[in-house]
Amino acid sequence: YNFTTGKKVQVRQMNEKINILNIELYQTSAKAAMQKVVQYMESDSINTVEIITMDMLLKGKDMPGWKEAVESLNLVLPGETEILEAAGVREKTLLRDTAGYIQRNKKRVFLVAQSETELLEMESAIREHDRKLILAGRGVLPPDGAGIEQVINAVNGAETDCIFSLLPSPEQELLIQRNSALLNARVWFGCGSVLKEIYMKKQKKGKIQRFLRRKVFRYQVGRQQRSEE
Repeated sequence: YNFTTGKKVQVRQMNEKINILNIELYQTSAKAAMQKVVQYMESDSINTVEIITMDMLLKGKDMPGWKEAVESLNLVLPGETEILEAAGVREKTLLRDTAGYIQRNKKRVFLVAQSETELLEMESAIREHDRKLILAGRGVLPPDGAGIEQVINAVNGAETDCIFSLLPSPEQELLIQRNSALLNARVWFGCGSVLKEIYMKKQKKGKIQRFLRRKVFRYQVGRQQRSEE
């Protein structure tokens, strides 16, 4: 779907996957990913979309239950070019296109984070940059998962279309795996770090830190590949 002309276009099918640290990610274009998100937004049941970063892969790879929780999501996309060596979905483009679609079609967004402060900061930033985005509500889910029933009730009561989640990994994946069937919404969008970077102008880690993260990530991926040979 071309969001400039409003016309449907043919895009490459989302049937290519790449295995990184034993997690399968879709290797696709931003257009194909966005088309899938639009399909999810018009569905009758909740679908789960997550943008994976190097930090999430490194942190979660040895954590019991995390891999299974990620695999239970509908769509898992690479969020940093290093994951696919500069080939893959650009997370900013996907999220911006999603926000644009939500605004044009008057879809309702619910924000979820670990603290009230984080929610208020994000809500303020969104209202400043995307004033037409309909924020239907917000909910706090601390690390211990307390209050999940209240948040589920709030999501369902607000006639939510899309949940923007700022929750960290691995708590987010485990939570959605256990509770997705209870949520009356169309899309759960796990994109906390991307949301913060876009709306709150959070800068990525410094060049030295990013260089070190890249080195560790490449070492771990290389180690996995060698063990499979």
